[in-house]
Amino acid sequence: MTRGRNGKARRLSGRRIAAWVLAAGGMAVLAAGCGGRRLAAGTVPFPADKPVFMDEDGHPLRSLPAATEPLKLVVLDFPWCPPCAEAWKAVGEASLDLPPGSLRVYRILFDRERFFTHDGVSVVPPLRPAAQAEPPGAAPPRVAVTTLTALPDAFRKEYEFAQTPLILLLSGSGSVARRWTGYSPSLAASLVEEFRRIRGRDQGSSVSPPP
Repeated sequence: MTRGRNGKARRLSGRRIAAWVLAAGGMAVLAAGCGGRRLAAGTVPFPADKPVFMDEDGHPLRSLPAATEPLKLVVLDFPWCPPCAEAWKAVGEASLDLPPGSLRVYRILFDRERFFTHDGVSVVPPLRPAAQAEPPGAAPPRVAVTTLTALPDAFRKEYEFAQTPLILLLSGSGSVARRWTGYSPSLAASLVEEFRRIRGRDQGSSVSPPP
């Protein structure tokens, strides 16, 4: 049971309960299979030692494709994860407050990396990004988006992460300036606040001191 805006109890639908249960089970499997470098603030995650994702043409990549935007946001997105869909909506909302050319979003999809059957859990090849549908009700960000597909086994061997969704804000040097895990209703506001802080800091550092 949950409570709506009017404070009255509201019963969750069976489909929604099943989606959240599947997400919880998937995240538990995800946590159990993690290893490698931590995606923590101050670290430089890319390039990886080996290819960890592929582009829309199926080319394996060790690093994020180059982009001219000063801010870069990496979103690890799992289509079976309801909080990930909410986080993607928050990224779209936050992008409305940014001028064009200021942010590049790298959406890393982990679709179909785990397949649940009566015989257990098996790993299946990922689909290409072009085959992915937007989450229901999600508007695409108003900034440039590069969509990549994770190579799940390679990604887990390279990096350690135990909660989804995971969002990383990279500095100009490629280090993790800020990270967000999970979803909360304040995510969009937190993203905007951090974007403005870093843009203000970078603009201030680019001003030459008086002679």
